[in-house]
Amino acid sequence: MVIELSYESLKYHCHAVEHFYLSYPQVFTENLREIYVYTNNTANLKISKKIIDASVIEIVKDVSTYSPQGIFHLKSINLRRVEVRVERNITSNSNETFSCQIENATIQLHIATGHLDVDVTETFSAEMERSIKKKPPTTTVIQMLFPEFDEYKVSVIESKATEDVSITFKDLLPYPEQGRIFIGFPTHQTTGHPSHLAARFIPTVRVTKDV
Repeated sequence: MVIELSYESLKYHCHAVEHFYLSYPQVFTENLREIYVYTNNTANLKISKKIIDASVIEIVKDVSTYSPQGIFHLKSINLRRVEVRVERNITSNSNETFSCQIENATIQLHIATGHLDVDVTETFSAEMERSIKKKPPTTTVIQMLFPEFDEYKVSVIESKATEDVSITFKDLLPYPEQGRIFIGFPTHQTTGHPSHLAARFIPTVRVTKDV
């Protein structure tokens, strides 16, 4: 994936990388491995992902694989350990002196992906299609992202070269704070534990009226 930007459209590109949210699709997508951001034909940002190992988690027979209303049925779980690396050109211009340095940061994360079958009634399907103009899928996935404690310490140490570099990954490392719900981008809703949760959730709006 390549993004080209003019210097005029991103005047402060060296300090605004976090506004792109590029690390989110890099982590949660299956096939996207590299993202480049060019400014005036110069590569100022590269985010790459490498799968260190992958395995299939066996579902214990005593665990119910159905949701409370039977809409979702968990069929399988895959676990991947990935390494995400960012390379950035950080420039500064003070007192008419221009300088540029390359900074690198790396984090390692676990991504557990649950594969689900979806079974809804015709009434539910019609209501969903009326609301969002789409029929519900027959299959879907839900992902949980979390670091191990040792990997978290290594990731933080390697990412503390400067505050700017750590900003790129700050929302991907949930520990020690609560994780967040992702719907393609992070929401303000938390998960209640130090891991992120991503799925094809449908945002809703609660309307209140003063009586």
